[in-house]
Amino acid sequence: MSEGSVLQRADGRWAAKYRDASGKWRYLYRKSKSEARKALRQALKDRDEGVSPTTITVSAFLDSWLEDMRDAVSHRTWLNHESIVRLHLNPTIGAKKLAKLTPKDVHGLYRIKLAGGLSPGRVRRIHVTLSRALKDAVRWRDVSRNVAAEVTPPKEYRRETRVLTPQQVGQLLDAARGDRLEAAYVLPATCGLRQGECLSLRFEDIDFAKGTLQVKRTVWRNQVYPPKTPHSRRAIKLPKIALDTLKRHARNNNEAREGWVFPTKHGNPVDAHNFIHRPWKRMLRKAGLPETTRYHDLRHGAASLLLSQNVPVPVVSNYLGHANSSITLRIYAHMIEGMDGMAATAMDDVLGDHSGT
Repeated sequence: MSEGSVLQRADGRWAAKYRDASGKWRYLYRKSKSEARKALRQALKDRDEGVSPTTITVSAFLDSWLEDMRDAVSHRTWLNHESIVRLHLNPTIGAKKLAKLTPKDVHGLYRIKLAGGLSPGRVRRIHVTLSRALKDAVRWRDVSRNVAAEVTPPKEYRRETRVLTPQQVGQLLDAARGDRLEAAYVLPATCGLRQGECLSLRFEDIDFAKGTLQVKRTVWRNQVYPPKTPHSRRAIKLPKIALDTLKRHARNNNEAREGWVFPTKHGNPVDAHNFIHRPWKRMLRKAGLPETTRYHDLRHGAASLLLSQNVPVPVVSNYLGHANSSITLRIYAHMIEGMDGMAATAMDDVLGDHSGT
């Protein structure tokens, strides 16, 4: 059977790679080459002595699980899982034996994280990662049960979606008129683009003659990726205000028809973090809007406006790039519920003469 190997990953960590007694590849991550070699020798010794793979630690299992996940999910999803394992799971329960992990241990993990200041929503994401990993552990027969599935994560209280009024959006767009990033404010406000979708636009994505825009990618953590979901890849018919703004933007950039729409001086897409902490904050002050206003609130405002104009939910869902209408309904249910009077009025208009009064 293979004796395994030690290699260095692109992120600088050293990995000990070996096959366990069942023939499955395992990965152990360490900070140095010598530590990885030591871990490999111990793992091979345990294997050769017939030690059950279920005696591995939670940390060792999660490292192997992450490696298996690399090609099974998007890179963005993998990075989210990796950061949760590295920052929250391994430091807290990583030293425990996988086979001896209990629901009480998992519940204690969540309690520690809440006490440390993490939000219930963040702890729920930790729960999702751990539960998914242990589900695979059951499938691989490393453990007999998914103990995370037996623990209820803290309830996340969804805050009400903030929506800018049409007047506030107007203030912002007036303040942005003539700014070099004007289109970056107009597109989420009128087309509902996400920040990453907007900042990753290329002029090739815009058909000025047809007045359409193709969403093909997103920027996240300074890297360009495919869209958030397959449904996020979409074509949008541009409202006149958005099309006119993009035409002015192209003229101001020497009639550009290729390249990034919002480039840095080095020719890369504008960094999302820098955009929020500099141009966005500056524009909010100029428009007289609260500095707590989020860029994403422009997207919510676009959705609210469409729904208030009786645009069908499936149409709004496609416009926003949601996977299905149920997501749109969940996020904007309170807006739709506020329109129930429209249904009553419509029914009276059709059948009011038959009321019998």
